[in-house]
Amino acid sequence: MYVLAADRTATDYAIAGAVIIVTIVAALLIARLMARLLAQAGMSMGPAKLVARLVGIVIASLGIIYALQILDVQIAPLFGAFGFFSVVIAFAFQNIINNFVASALIATRAPFRAGDQIETGEFRGTVIEVNSRDVVLLTFDGNHVVIPSSDVLGSPIHNYTSDPIRRTTIPILLPYECDVREAQKAICRVARTIDGVVELPSPEMQVTGFGDSGITTHLRFWHPSEELSTLWITSEIAIAVVEALAEINIDIPYPHVDLLQRNAPDTPGPS
Repeated sequence: MYVLAADRTATDYAIAGAVIIVTIVAALLIARLMARLLAQAGMSMGPAKLVARLVGIVIASLGIIYALQILDVQIAPLFGAFGFFSVVIAFAFQNIINNFVASALIATRAPFRAGDQIETGEFRGTVIEVNSRDVVLLTFDGNHVVIPSSDVLGSPIHNYTSDPIRRTTIPILLPYECDVREAQKAICRVARTIDGVVELPSPEMQVTGFGDSGITTHLRFWHPSEELSTLWITSEIAIAVVEALAEINIDIPYPHVDLLQRNAPDTPGPS
């Protein structure tokens, strides 16, 4: 079985070569244009380039196949040989292929984009780049972390900034002897005065249990989603709550245990 026909002329080879060159150039131009259009449509540049690159590879492959048909090349033997070598290559570059496919899925699903603040696995930070193999994060400590795309795709992804606001909860312990409703009004009132706390939904405080040292409550409030806003607003509210409780003479209790000693009953002495 022959692969390459023997009766092909130099013109046929020239036409096939021209088809390959034109197809590759067209694939590059289409990929570049598609990446620009996807970016204008709202997709981040990293995923847009990845999707455009896949489309370019498909177009170039179709052009090469058409050029081989011009030369009457038997495609079946080539596909057989390609299938064997593709298995070898798949085993040799398994991690690279997995990360490439994972990057394509991330680009398609778009659970996050550059600039979002996410948590995946043990890492938390701002997405800097999503390329064909990795996701690059800038952690909140200022460190760059390069995470393989397959690890990101296989782990839960918490996107903190997918919505403009999110809720934070602060536990507050109140003494048993205090007026809980008065403390609740004071805490919610002062929470609404902090810059960055949204008006609706408004801050709310609920009693959630009874501990060894006091009444367990939780203050819940909504604020902008960025991590810096979360840290600053949470700190300001904690300080304001301490000051508000001090104004109504309520001290936040510390962990302690009260021991009550009972007097033993008198026992009659020996007669």
